[in-house]
Amino acid sequence: MAQYQLYEGDTGQLSVGAQIQTAFFGDIHNQAGGAAKAHLSDAFWEFSVKPRLDGALNLMKDSQLYGGFSYVYSSTLNHDLSGYTQKDVAIYQQESDFLTLDTYDNYRYANKTEEFFLGWKSGKLLDKNEKVHVDLSGGQQNFKLGSGFLLNYGADNGGSLGTGWINPRTAFNNTIIGRLNIEDVKFEGFYLQTRPLNPAEKRYYQGSNIEYTVSESSTLGLSYINTGNNRFLHENGSPNSLGLQAIDNNTFNVRFDFLPWKNITISTEYAHQLNSTKVSVKESVNKTNRHASGGFGQIEYKRDDLFWQPAISYRYAIQGNGFDSMSPGFSTWGTWFQGEITGEWVLDNANLRTHVGRLVLTPEESLTLNLLYYNFTFDNARAFDLISANYGNEVNFLTDWQVSESMSLSVGLEAFIPGEGGKQYLGGDANKTWLQGMLSASFEF
Repeated sequence: MAQYQLYEGDTGQLSVGAQIQTAFFGDIHNQAGGAAKAHLSDAFWEFSVKPRLDGALNLMKDSQLYGGFSYVYSSTLNHDLSGYTQKDVAIYQQESDFLTLDTYDNYRYANKTEEFFLGWKSGKLLDKNEKVHVDLSGGQQNFKLGSGFLLNYGADNGGSLGTGWINPRTAFNNTIIGRLNIEDVKFEGFYLQTRPLNPAEKRYYQGSNIEYTVSESSTLGLSYINTGNNRFLHENGSPNSLGLQAIDNNTFNVRFDFLPWKNITISTEYAHQLNSTKVSVKESVNKTNRHASGGFGQIEYKRDDLFWQPAISYRYAIQGNGFDSMSPGFSTWGTWFQGEITGEWVLDNANLRTHVGRLVLTPEESLTLNLLYYNFTFDNARAFDLISANYGNEVNFLTDWQVSESMSLSVGLEAFIPGEGGKQYLGGDANKTWLQGMLSASFEF
């Protein structure tokens, strides 16, 4: 986000900035003609405004006290394709820890504080060459682990908040994050809370991370994350608790990025989980333990010296049945919303196997063309009571244009062709090709 300096001097600095985002969508045969099509909008619009304030106070030996604050206004006109809101239908809303049956307005908006954090950097206090560096922070702030496969977005959007695609809210709540850098090694410890639409679905993440820069061309990461959640169980519409459900998941994660040869990049990540759930209802207690795993492998070949600087990549990703996808977020097209139709509106990163091919062309520095192909299959079709595991195929053509330092545009044309499993999953007459057009703009000041 662009920043305007209000003050910069020996004492510190103070800056302000703002980002305005908008996006318009038009669809033909949404849900591939499936059962939910009639209650969703073939055209909808999103809009968000995010002003922010950042400051820093310089202390001894280049150490620094810093902080930031941002605020989000968001709105959606009509009903997007996620199904969280539907027109002319009473559905269960998610604003409380028990679900109440109600209808959503055609126009939804919300105002909420986004970031509000304070931190301290050691500068040269511990080492005059800054080979040893400490960073401590707390509050409502962003946190990303690796590629964002597991941890990236700490807040929900969509539903009553609107802007399910723009996703202007990403910060975790009540965080404590500590970082220690010793030359080529980074140690992190963190405590994070999510901000979901339904308070009962709040997650608590506590964990540690080590990243080692092996060489200029390779990085290794190892992480441990514990996920906790205690939620009361209710009959729909009733505030009376029937019991308690507790999850205690342990995730072990390894990541490796390297360049084995010139122009070739390989990235891989694997997560193994022991997911435990205990349900206490009246005098009965039921506890289950399940092992699950997920990960991806990607190879990319890029030539900066050729016409339009082509880059071609292939990725295979699996998030097995029972895998807890946790809190992923957007890094670039296809991560970790897999497909501008499937990943944005229909499927989560669980019980899913995905093949992704991507071609990126850069005709000029300010213009990028992306062509992505996805093949989706369910890891375990029986978990969804389906006969076929073949969900379908999707093609995205996306153009990004950096018009100026403060303005960028994106245009997308997407198509999803359902397979037999997709037709069964979407229901009704889901046998049509789902087409979508998208136009988005971002302005930074």
